[in-house]
Amino acid sequence: MSARGVAQIPKRIDSIKFSLMDPNEIRKMSAVEVKTADTYKDDGHAYKQGLMDPKMGVIDPGIRCETCGNKHDECPSHFGHIALELPVMHIGFTMLIKTSLKSTCNECSHILLHSATDTHPLDPEKSEQDYYRDRVYDVMRKHGVGSTEFKKIIKEIEKECSSAKRAICMHCGSEQGKIMLDKPTTFKEKKSDKGEHKLNARDIREWLEKIPDQHLIFLGMDSESSRPEWSIMKVLPVPPITVRPSITLDSGDRSEDDLTHKLVDVLRINQRLRENRDAGAPQLIVEDLWELLQYHVTTYFDNQTSGIPPARHRSGRPLKTLSQRLKGKEGRFRSNLSGKRVNFCARTVISPDPNLGINEVGVPVHTAKELTVPIRATSRNREQLRRMILRGPDVHPGVNYIIRGDNFRVRITDRTKYIWAGFRCLNPDCHSGSEDEPYVGYRPDLNTVLPAPNFLPGLELMKQMRRTELGELEEIWSVDLESTISNLRGEDANGRPLAEDDPAATIHQRWVWEQNHPDEYLPDHLEVNCPHCGSPSIADEQSEEVYRTEVEDRLSTYDRDGNPRPGVIVERHLIDGDVAIFNRQPSLHRMSMLVHEVRVMAGKTFRFNLADCTPYNADFDGDEMNLHVIQSEEARAEAKILMRVQEHIITPRYGGAVIGGIHDHISGAYLLTHGERIIPKVLAMEILGSVAWDGELPAETTSKSGVVGYLGSDLLGLIVPAGFKLEYTSRSGDQVKVTSDGSVSGTIDKRGIGAEDGRLLDAVVQTHGTNSGAEFINRMTKMTIAICTSSGFTTGIDDEDLPAVAKAEIVEINSRASEEVDAELEKFGKDGRRYETRPGRTPIETLEENILQILDSAKAESGNVAKTYLGDDNSAVLMATSGARGSMDNLAMMAGSIGQPKVRGKRLERGYQDRVLSHFPRGVKGAEEKGFVASSFKKGLEPTEFFMLSVSGRESLVDTAVRTSKSGYMQRRLINAMDDLKVANDGFGSVRNTADRIIQFEYGEDGIDPARSRKGLPFDITKVLDDALGGGK
Repeated sequence: MSARGVAQIPKRIDSIKFSLMDPNEIRKMSAVEVKTADTYKDDGHAYKQGLMDPKMGVIDPGIRCETCGNKHDECPSHFGHIALELPVMHIGFTMLIKTSLKSTCNECSHILLHSATDTHPLDPEKSEQDYYRDRVYDVMRKHGVGSTEFKKIIKEIEKECSSAKRAICMHCGSEQGKIMLDKPTTFKEKKSDKGEHKLNARDIREWLEKIPDQHLIFLGMDSESSRPEWSIMKVLPVPPITVRPSITLDSGDRSEDDLTHKLVDVLRINQRLRENRDAGAPQLIVEDLWELLQYHVTTYFDNQTSGIPPARHRSGRPLKTLSQRLKGKEGRFRSNLSGKRVNFCARTVISPDPNLGINEVGVPVHTAKELTVPIRATSRNREQLRRMILRGPDVHPGVNYIIRGDNFRVRITDRTKYIWAGFRCLNPDCHSGSEDEPYVGYRPDLNTVLPAPNFLPGLELMKQMRRTELGELEEIWSVDLESTISNLRGEDANGRPLAEDDPAATIHQRWVWEQNHPDEYLPDHLEVNCPHCGSPSIADEQSEEVYRTEVEDRLSTYDRDGNPRPGVIVERHLIDGDVAIFNRQPSLHRMSMLVHEVRVMAGKTFRFNLADCTPYNADFDGDEMNLHVIQSEEARAEAKILMRVQEHIITPRYGGAVIGGIHDHISGAYLLTHGERIIPKVLAMEILGSVAWDGELPAETTSKSGVVGYLGSDLLGLIVPAGFKLEYTSRSGDQVKVTSDGSVSGTIDKRGIGAEDGRLLDAVVQTHGTNSGAEFINRMTKMTIAICTSSGFTTGIDDEDLPAVAKAEIVEINSRASEEVDAELEKFGKDGRRYETRPGRTPIETLEENILQILDSAKAESGNVAKTYLGDDNSAVLMATSGARGSMDNLAMMAGSIGQPKVRGKRLERGYQDRVLSHFPRGVKGAEEKGFVASSFKKGLEPTEFFMLSVSGRESLVDTAVRTSKSGYMQRRLINAMDDLKVANDGFGSVRNTADRIIQFEYGEDGIDPARSRKGLPFDITKVLDDALGGGK
């Protein structure tokens, strides 16, 4: 059986155990002993017993492996081995070797624990060894061998064995030395009277070989699977060629893998060591070569071992050896296993679409044709799938592949789509013809498009003319796709239903009959006959009954005998209503990966509602996102229930709405509701039309100017569900009230509908559930954008224009602040001895704080001037006031003055000696000299001011980069630390680890799921009291 066949045998893993490899086991699994460092001969063939010996597998197509006889795609590949001339240490097990040496006797190799009775701390009939053995087994049973507790008990035994009171072995009486490790692999033993001497790998191996099996438990080893001396290597495994393939360059030369380079070094030094030993070379030379062999084996396993220089390529690049291939972000586990690329996913740029619901995602048609969903054909969806198969892979919605009953995957092409959408005649004489035997059927025109024995009832053909290579016109037949699909739907070209007995509608009528009469046979007029041969009558030889030749529907869910069978699996295009996982990286929390319903749209970008930006942390300046199409029915059902966007409106971080209004939504709500604004009737109809409102209208009202319309808050109240009460203060300072009948009063701003801050959003979701919450957000976003669009809400650079009077006031404020700073400096004097200091502050620190207070007050004052002259009806002020975007501080910097740039909360200090820039006098601490920026962004900055502002700007950039990396690493450590925790289904919701140890008796110590809480509280006390006392009515 081939390796692939063996891999397909179903297996059940009972347990996984990691252990050291026995040298004999390495030799047994090896296909060849590698003896030469050469790789390929001049003729391109690999050297026998070389590093690229074909017995270790093949990478070139067409060549068979000399071990298993398979080609490169079926050969599992095989290990080789190198017999080392002298033993060397495995760098990954130096701490195990150290523990073994410190815990055992240097003469008899027994564990340095008493074996005699009456040495047990508690039981006089037992020994000290029994005491520690029982403790080790107890920890293994309770916590497992991978636990911290297991490491602690082994460390405790090591500490006890290497203590000063164990200087003489209790078993053989020999003196014990102190074991020291000089990184990375040099061990020394220091005795009180003899000084220290170096332990080479051979000495250590002989020491470890003598440790009895029953004592290995004290070293943390299982005697049934491992021995400590196996960490001293006499045989080095050589990985298969497929792990380290060579690459043929354009020049024809071969470039070898880094592992092969390292193995070449090992082989060459091993060969030199063997030759020198055979020639009787001095011990010093042998030891030098032995150390060099140890270095190459160490860097082969880990080329980043501290204490030794890394092995490098000829170009100077450090080699990527075994450890570097496995660990880290780019290693095998995180890059190729956990983070490998997957099929059925797409990635492109995102763009906003306010007309989509929060549960929807717009997918480009081109993407929808490439991504497929496997659907099994059933009696209910058979005809829908038939029409999709007919469209093929190029017309949406179509089909790319079909998986037959024998699991063979068939690609749908312009030719095969008609075959798989239709029927097959079972008459053995019905064929499409050949060179020897021409076509003898009744439909030569059909045979050119859909060769016999295949046919499809309702297939419409059309005649076309084609010019040959000689320039002559010839007739060709093709399928009229639109007419055929109309026939399959049982409709004519205008969408009217065809007559029941119309042959063109046979397929549709058969399906209708099967749905309405599932247990009855088809009537005669719905029986299908082959148009090629006419399904001739045949007499049964035994019963002499006459019956027509059978035909078979390729999509049928019944076999020829009428028994149910699984339908074929059709990999169809993505269509409206499918569910897919939408993700933006970095995935920092669970709301970074949500399930959306697909809407196939024109264009080239993914589109979604702006209310979904906050959980994804997405914006539309070129961000890209990933779409993963779910492939199994179970996963689709699970995703719909658990991962839909509406199920995550409330975040588990703080129990509030994370999906809600942003930017224009907040501006629109403010425009609608601030100051009891009356919306003219025509404008109101346009706004209500955007949400497809079909209910009753609010009471009309007339403005002071005589315009008839509706209160904006009444329009918003139409989409607020009734049944709850809400009161809070808006950002504007007025009281917002929502009564139990759904009427709204007050200004709705970010505090009402904003993502992460929306009190109204929270109340709707928590009282009416996620379905009502999603519907409210969808309507709210459309309504608020409609008011912005219809009223022409916009902003521009002229919104920051100030009159000359305001500019003069700001100049006066800045000059006054500068004078106050100078006065403060005069008060300070030269040394600040008489300056009044704050508690816990030096005079210079107090001076700087006072100056900062003066300058910040000046900036705030100029900001108030700007706000006063800009006015509340200014678009930029409106956005800042409502919380849609920016703040009054930003506006003050744009229109008023920027103020004092700061680095780490202080005025600028670094630069030249005793001054920030070279053209300032030394030691002067005035406002201008320390970077105060009197200009505004609108006015423009002086060169000096621009430089000062850039200094503080750079701090924020660096700070952002540092915070991102630190928080990312912290999150990774937290995830790894809590990786094995789960909430147990024990009736109490306790948190346990994989060893079933209780970490928390109740989830979160309070049993509250924040995502289902009221801002962290288990229930809304006010609502409970209202419901109980009738206050909610």
